Formats: sequence, structure tokens, C-alpha cells
Amino acid sequence: MELAGWLMVGLLSGSFFFGIWYILIREDTKKDLRRQIGGSSFASSNRAAANFGAAKSAIDGKLAEYQVFMRDNAQALEARRAQLEAQKLAEEKDRQQRLMQAEMEKQEELRREEERLAAERAARIAAQEEADRLEQERLALEEEAKRREEEEARRAEEERQLRELEDKLKAEEEERKAAEEQRQAEEEARRLEEERIAEEARARQAAEEEMRRQEEELQRQRDLAAAEAQRQAEIEAQRLEEERKAKAASDQARLELMERLKREGAKTGDVQISLMWNNYNDLDLHVVAPSGERIHGGNRKSACGGELDVDANVRPDSKKPVENVVWDDSDGNEAPGGIYKVYVHHYKKHNKRGAKDPTSFKIMVNNGGEYLEYEDELNFGDPIKLICEFEVDPPHVRNAKKKAAKIALEAAERGESVDLDELTTQILDPENLNKPQTELEVVQEQEREASVAEENRAAEIEEQRMHEEARAQREEANKLRHEEAERQAESHLQKLTENPLSPKLEKEWKNRMAKSNGNSGEIQISLIWDNLNDLDLHVFAPSGEKIDVNNRQSECGGILDLDANISPDNKKPLENVIWSDELTSKSAPHGTYRVMVHHNQKHNKRNTKDPTAYSVIVKVDQILAEFNGSISHGEPAQDIVQFTLEESEIREARKQLVNRINQAKSSGESIDEAELSYQLIGTIRNRLREESMNQLLDD
Repeated sequence: MELAGWLMVGLLSGSFFFGIWYILIREDTKKDLRRQIGGSSFASSNRAAANFGAAKSAIDGKLAEYQVFMRDNAQALEARRAQLEAQKLAEEKDRQQRLMQAEMEKQEELRREEERLAAERAARIAAQEEADRLEQERLALEEEAKRREEEEARRAEEERQLRELEDKLKAEEEERKAAEEQRQAEEEARRLEEERIAEEARARQAAEEEMRRQEEELQRQRDLAAAEAQRQAEIEAQRLEEERKAKAASDQARLELMERLKREGAKTGDVQISLMWNNYNDLDLHVVAPSGERIHGGNRKSACGGELDVDANVRPDSKKPVENVVWDDSDGNEAPGGIYKVYVHHYKKHNKRGAKDPTSFKIMVNNGGEYLEYEDELNFGDPIKLICEFEVDPPHVRNAKKKAAKIALEAAERGESVDLDELTTQILDPENLNKPQTELEVVQEQEREASVAEENRAAEIEEQRMHEEARAQREEANKLRHEEAERQAESHLQKLTENPLSPKLEKEWKNRMAKSNGNSGEIQISLIWDNLNDLDLHVFAPSGEKIDVNNRQSECGGILDLDANISPDNKKPLENVIWSDELTSKSAPHGTYRVMVHHNQKHNKRNTKDPTAYSVIVKVDQILAEFNGSISHGEPAQDIVQFTLEESEIREARKQLVNRINQAKSSGESIDEAELSYQLIGTIRNRLREESMNQLLDD
């Protein structure tokens, strides 16, 4: 209730109590009452005192009068009171009307005041709201500025981290490139050394050939002094021809081809194309004849007489295969003249140890006695490749050239000078084609046969010498290969020992192995990381076979024992590849192993941030090494390490060497470690090298 209401209640209550008090204290009411009761009433009573009956009646009458009086008086009093009440009520009503009017005016004034206050309050509220809005906008701007600053700081931090990561990756890439360049330089140096050795062998061979030629020339000079100048020209021409042929096809390659063709029982002809390579893969030789017909495994004989008589490695049967397309003129299948095209197709990569890609190959072309050699390489899946094109003269031209060459050679032996081109033209003259042989031609034919027999004997001697040189070259190449393998094994062993497994990582590795029930073996490669992403461990065996989630067990006994986080199950995953003769009854093969890590999948989980740091633990016999790195999803698989496992005898000898050295150190004994190493390891290596060489020569 407001103050005006309380004031109104107080005023009305005071007026009511004041009216009651005024009625009680009025003197005129008391005087009238006393006047009416006194006087005559008591006088009458005294006169009739003796007559009690009359007195009683009088008293009764008086009482009745008194009662009437009292009633009238009461009525008068009541009327007066009613009048007063009416008057008072009228006054009160008038006063209340005035009060109400005043109250209404006051209420109106209060209403106007309240409206004014409300307007002021609304204005203050609006002003406050505007101030609050401005304050909120200011706070929002400050918050936005703060957020932008934080975002810029975060972006700057991310850019810094990205730059650091890029710098790190760049440094790692530079290190990898430097290592790769060093490896390539070493390989290039080794290749140049092999080429130098081969060049020296060729130079020795050329020197011996030159010496033989000089001896023959001296003999010819002693026998035919008159024809010395002509013989010198012939020898020079023959030498130039031999050099040209040596550039087109090396003697060793031709010898190897002859051996393979002889092994397969291949045919020969004046036009012959041969393909040879050195692994179990299936390459196919395609020859397109001038007619456009293609000769290959699906069309072995052409209408023009060409035949694919040798088709190799449909199954992985030979590591030294050969394929041969020939026009055998002994069967009357003379090669037609025109352009010949030679293609090679990598048809199939067999799942064999000696079937690595790229596959290098050689094409040998015999074009009427002119030998050409081409080298190239193919991977499985590459399109068929055009290797060479060559033009063949028509059969009658080739025969005329052969006949002219024979006549010119015989004439040169007699000291006569003959123009070979003119002689060929004369032979090609239709008038001379059907002339009978003269006596001179018969003698020339006999001399030619004798010359051919002599050349065959010389060729047999030369072939034997080339066999011996090839054997010596194989021995030297095998020696270099073994020495390189030993250097590589020592380098890989040194790399493992330079990265020992830390005790902390070893403890974590063993804990995860125990929780996952992983197995161990003579060779063990483990991959561990610390989030829910799916990393994959790839291990390449010496045979080239890859062990991963798609090939969990290799033919050589390698097993992917543990594979983690195909689904995001483990925050501390472990993958494990082992060679254990207890599980597969196969020991780890000797050779070079290669370890890679691939980021297969980034799961949509909270704990899957990239880059993912990882550690690779390599166990070879008693050596434990660790290699650390990081990888993000989408990056190519990373090369981690390569290591070489030596033959079991050498590994056992190395263990004995370590034990002997440790025993000597503990006892204070002085020993020659180099001499002891040669006694335990060097002798075994020499024996294995000799066995390998003997096996190679037997093959």
C-alpha cells in the first residue's frame, strides 16, 4: 500500500473515534434527560404515597410514561444521533469527497510523477541499454581482437612449426639425397672400374688379335712378297671391318648368344634377330616383317618364311633365356628385302627370386653378316617397346654381294685388284646370272673351300681363347662381387652398431611385446608408435619379396607376426616381422634386407594427430638397433634402413671372434684382432667365394 492509502486510512479512523468521543461528552443531551425525569414525576409520587394501589398504578403509569419518555427520548436521541450521523456522514462524505478529490489530484500528480519517473527511468534504461550495448560491442570487439590476436599467434606458431618441419624434412631430404648421391657415386665408381677392367680385357684381346694379325701378315709377306701391298690393304680393310663389328656387338655378347642358341637348338640364317636377358621373367620378341606381318609367340611362322623357333620362360625355367627369330635360307626361306622392325614386350613377371625388375636385355641382329647390338630394359606393365629398325637387301642382292666378296678375296690372294661394287653390279646384270662356271671359277671355288676350312680352324682356336678369357672375366667379376658384398655387409653392420637401442625404448618394446604375445627370432624388425593412426611395416627379403599386411608370410620364412590399428584400437601399437626357424622351420636367408614405414590410414579419432612419430627396432642375432622418424598421412613410404645378413658360418665365426676378444680383454691377454678375424672369418669367406666361383663355372 502506498503512502496516500495509509494516510487516508489514518484520517478516516481518527475521524470515527473523534465522533464517538464527541457524542459522549456533549452536555445538552444530559441536561434534557435530567429535566424530563425530575420535577413533576417525583411530586406526583409524593402525593399518592398513602395510596399504595394508586401509587402502584401511578408508579406503573409513571413507569409507563417513563418508558414512553425513555422510548421517546431514545427515539429522539436516536433521531438526533441519526441526524448527527447523517450530518457527520454528509460532512464525512463531503470531506471524503474533498479528500478523494485531493487524493485523485494527488494520484493524478503521482501518476504524472510516475509517468515522468517512468519516462526518466525508461530513458535511463534506454541509456543504460545503449551503454550496455556499446559496452557489449566494445567487449565483443575486444574479444574479436583478442581472438584474432590468438588466431594470428596460433597461425604464426603453426607456420613456425610448419617451417621447422619443412626445414627438418628438407634437411632429411638433403641428407637422403647426399647419401643417395654418395651411393650413386660409389656405384658409378664401381661401374667405371668394371668398365675399365672390361676395357683392359678388350684391349688385351685386341692386342693379341693384332699380334696374331701381324704374324699372319708376316707369313703372308714371306709367302707372297709380290702381293704385299694388296695384302696390306686387305688386312687394313679387314681390321676396319672387325673394329666396326666390335662396336656393334661385343665378342663376349656374341659368344654368350651362340652358347644360348646352341643350348636351345636354334636355327641360324643370314637374317636373324635374337633376344637374351638374365632373369626368370618372360620377355617376348616381336619382329614385324616388310610385309607388315608380326612374328611372335602367338604367330610363330610368317608367310614370308620367318620363324620364332625359340620362345623362353613361358614358365620360369631359365635364368639365362633366349628367343630367336630367323629366316633359314637352308630351307629355302630367304628373308625378303625391306624394313624390319624389332619390338620387345615384358609379358610376365614370375614370382621367383631371380625375377627383379627392371629387366635388362640385349637384341642381336645379323643382317647378312653385319652384326648389330642393342641394349635396353623394361618393367612389368610397360607398353611394348620398339627397339630398332634395319633394312635388308633383297635375296638376289645379298647373294650377289656374297659372291662378289668371295671373288674379290680370291683375286686379292692372287694379287689382283678388283672393284667390289663394280663386280657386284656385274653379277646383278641379268645377262651374267645364268652363265656356266668357268674353269677359273672352279679353281676359285676349291681355293675358297680350303680358305673356309682354314678359317674354321682359326675360329675354333679363337673360340677356345675367348672361352678362357670369358672364364677369367667371370672369375674377376665374381671376386669383385664378393668383395663388394663384404664391404656392404660391413657397412650395414657398422650402421646398426652406430644406432644402439636405448634402455628406455628397449623396456617399452619388451612391455608391448609381452602384452601383444609377440614372437622373437634370429631376425626381428618391430615398429612402435603412440597414437591411433594405422602405420604399416614393410620388409623386403633378399629375394625381393615384400612382407606386409597383404603378404603376411614370405616363401623364405618371414612372418608378419603382429599388425596393429587396422581399426583404431590401441594407443600404444606394435607391428612385428620375424624369421624364426621354430615357427616355420626356415632360417633367415643371407642377403640384404630393406625396411620401410608407410602411413596407411589416419583414423577419425581424437588421438590421431600428424605427423606420427615412430621407432623401428632391428634385431640381428645379438645386435639391437633403433631408428626414429615421423610420417604424415599421404606421404610416400619412408626407407628406414638396409642391413645385410651374412652366411650362417660367417655369423657363427663372428660370434666366436667377439667371445675371444672379450675373453682376452677380461684376462688381460694381448691378441692380434685382425689376424684372429682373418683366421675365423676370412678363411670361411675365401672358401665360400671359391665354392661360388666353381658353381658359377659349372652353370
